[in-house]
Formats: sequence, C-alpha cells, structure tokens
Amino acid sequence: MTDSENLSDKLKNRFRELSSPLEPIPTNSEVRLKKLDNIRVIMYDFYGTLFLSGVGDIGVDDGKSDSTLMLKALNDSEITVSNNSAGKRAFEIYSEVVENELQKLKQAGIEYPEPDIRIVWKKVLQQLFDANLILTKPTDSLSSILSVEFEARMNPVWPVSDSVKTLAYFKKSGIDQGIISNSQFYTPLLLEALTDKSITELGLNPSLLHWSFQEKMKKPGLNFYKSAVKKISETHPSIKPDQVLYAGNDMLKDIWPATKMGFKTALFAGDKRSLKWRNDDERCKELKPDIIFTQFSQLKSVLR
Repeated sequence: MTDSENLSDKLKNRFRELSSPLEPIPTNSEVRLKKLDNIRVIMYDFYGTLFLSGVGDIGVDDGKSDSTLMLKALNDSEITVSNNSAGKRAFEIYSEVVENELQKLKQAGIEYPEPDIRIVWKKVLQQLFDANLILTKPTDSLSSILSVEFEARMNPVWPVSDSVKTLAYFKKSGIDQGIISNSQFYTPLLLEALTDKSITELGLNPSLLHWSFQEKMKKPGLNFYKSAVKKISETHPSIKPDQVLYAGNDMLKDIWPATKMGFKTALFAGDKRSLKWRNDDERCKELKPDIIFTQFSQLKSVLR
C-alpha cells in the first residue's frame, strides 16, 4: 500500500470516528412530481442533497468556526501546540489565507473561485510554525489531516436515508450517474467512508464526478457547469442536455445554472438546513424546477 493510500484510509477512518447520524429537518414543502421522458444521466449535488449537511453546504462556504474548535482540530491532528492562543490565531490566519487565495483566483479571471483547502492549511500551518505557536513542521500530509479534522467538526454530514438505495436502483436500471458539487479533496473520501461503498459500488461513474476543487471554480458559476457538460458529452457523445436530470437543494447554485445548461432539474426539499429558495435573487424569482422531491425514493417514479 502506498503512502497516499495509507493516508486516504486514515482520513476515511477519521470521518467515520467523527461522524454520527443526522436526521432531516422537515421543510413542509409541497412535493411536485411528474414523468420525465428519456433521461439517460442523473447528476447530483453532494452537500445538502445526497448527504445531509450540518451547515447546508460545504464548510468552506457556509461553515462557522471558533478558536476552541480550531484548537481541538490542531491537537487531534497530532500537532504540538506551544500556546493555547494558537487556536484563535489559526482561525484568524485561516480566514485571511482563504480570502487571499480567493482573490488570486479572481484576478486570474475566475468569477466563483474554489481554492484547494490543502494549500490553505499548509500556509496556515507555516505561519503558525514561523510564529512558534506550533512546534510541528508543516507537511502536505499534515495539511490533509488537519483539513479533515476541521471540516468534520465544523460541518457534520450524513447520507440522506434513501439516497444510497436510490443510487443502486438507478444503477440496475442502466441510468448513468455522477456528481456536480462544490467540494474539496476529502469529499469523495467521506462519500466512501460513510456509505462503506466505493464510488463504482454506489453506482456513480468516475468519469462523471465533477468536483469544484479540481476545477478551481465552483457553483453557481456557469463556467463550472459548462465544463461539467463537456465531461458528460465526452463520456456520452450522443446524449443531449435535456436527457440529463440534475438534482440539488439550492435554487441559485443548482437549479439556475443547470437550467441554463438545458438540463431537467429536481429540487431536493427534504431538509430545512440545506433548502435554499433564493427568492430574493433575480435569477431565481421566476425559476421553477421540473420536480420537487423530499425523499430520494420519489425519483424512481419520475423516470420512465
């Protein structure tokens, strides 16, 4: 087993140890279903759709932290802290580094940038080390470990109860499936860790996994979705956009850009933490998804 595989296994184990079941908070939204013809690919959002999310999205976007949480993450990453003020300072540096990385990518012409969180944490650790607030020298693996320790605490997640069974159902039905999601390197790791299944066992096509951290851009940017369309067309040259169903929980980040791409759309309205109607946004005021569902099993009745 390579060092990279060892690290991946370690991080998956930490997600298992730090995670516990979440229950959806009902939204009282009206379910709206109808038959959709000739859907050949289903693409899903991850945070807040396939997986319940404590903050409704990936923690880099919506998560809130404090010095206590940060200090706990540092300690459990086996980083030697020389001063308890390291937690407070790490939180301040983290916010500064994230903003700097975002601005660099924006200056490169990316409207909605997504920095790699491992780069962020390595810079945070280096500044803490240089200030003698930690005594452990920063490394790439340490940055990955701290990323997981921090995210798992700030943004607890858990699979939606019937999402895994629904993925399996569509796999048997011969419908290809993938993900378009704001994400970090650890997202596919926790997907496998908390379902105890590999990507392919879940019924997902590795060629149809579209992660924002790899693209350096994210939702709701149309360029992020355009690159997803390209990925779908390369995998399935004969498929047209209206043969793709995209399921997400956010009218702005999911339904609006997916509609712009010509996809059919499904709004997941099964959890109050993640459901975002965005009625105050001009792009969403007149926007309607093709279907609204609150349980994944409802999707089975939608596709002919």
